[in-house]
Amino acid sequence: MAKVIGNIKITPQAESEGGAPYFEVVFMPYHGRLNTLPVKKTTQDELVEFLIGIKISEDEASRWAGRARSTVVLIPGVERTEALLKENGLIA
Repeated sequence: MAKVIGNIKITPQAESEGGAPYFEVVFMPYHGRLNTLPVKKTTQDELVEFLIGIKISEDEASRWAGRARSTVVLIPGVERTEALLKENGLIA
């Protein structure tokens, strides 16, 4: 499979009516059209595990997840295979 390059955007979502807060993770390709899907993670630990699963180092994953608790985070220059992104639910 081909490699794609883009950003990963993590958006903290506040509690909605009857729902718990969560993090929304989206892959945003630099070019081309991909059917990207948002992935929801409910805790910071789940978010760290997810980021490690897409080949971001443990230290970097913890740092990005910590920042994402209070603001939108954009992880730039992520180059991964389409297969890895599909396995993790970021593209259809």
